[in-house]
Amino acid sequence: MPAKDKPDATPYRSAGTETTDSTHMTKVGLLRETPVPRRSVGEGVADHIRQLVFDGELRDGQRVPQREIAQALGVSSVPVREALASLQREGVVTIEPNRGAFINGLDADVVTEQFYIFGRIYGLATRVTTRRAEASVVAALSDLAERIGAERDLDALLALSIQFQLLIVDHGGSKRLRALIAPFSPIVPGNFYATIPGSAEVTRRGVAEIAEAIASGQPAAAEKACWRFIDEIGELVSRRFR
Repeated sequence: MPAKDKPDATPYRSAGTETTDSTHMTKVGLLRETPVPRRSVGEGVADHIRQLVFDGELRDGQRVPQREIAQALGVSSVPVREALASLQREGVVTIEPNRGAFINGLDADVVTEQFYIFGRIYGLATRVTTRRAEASVVAALSDLAERIGAERDLDALLALSIQFQLLIVDHGGSKRLRALIAPFSPIVPGNFYATIPGSAEVTRRGVAEIAEAIASGQPAAAEKACWRFIDEIGELVSRRFR
């Protein structure tokens, strides 16, 4: 599931070999004509680094070229450091004192593992939401599922899917559970459905099954439907890394 906290949302050099070569910066996608919007500079930098990791331009174990990224995005070093702190909480990088930040890369096994864990946490929230059976929440989820099933615009589909997920997590998860879910949110940068072929149809089907189980008052069935849905999404994403 393309989770984000709110709808708004790669090692290319070995350690110690940072460069300011503009040709290489262009090749790996570090150069960008338009600076990151000032309204969310740190988030924009984090998204850019996630994209580089996802595209394989920054690979496992390589140092994040902080100076080059700041220059490419037209920002100071402060938002880059803020972005790296956020990415460390997500597990995307590891910051080593006096050495820098190093990428924790993605591969098929890591992706499968992350979606498996996310699915079980999300499934637990789904079970609790079903058990509580708040009429307004159940009705809202059913309405969202119907709209998701009919939506063909990918940007609108992403927004509706996020609403569906957030509604379940907000009503079925404790603060600690919601904190556990957050780091799994931005695994795939950009519009999830545009990036991962087949994911839109899987989402329509999976959300429909979850909503039906919730509306029927079947906590275990709703949880398992969530597991199947997220596992299938994880499989689609992992194919990209095989």
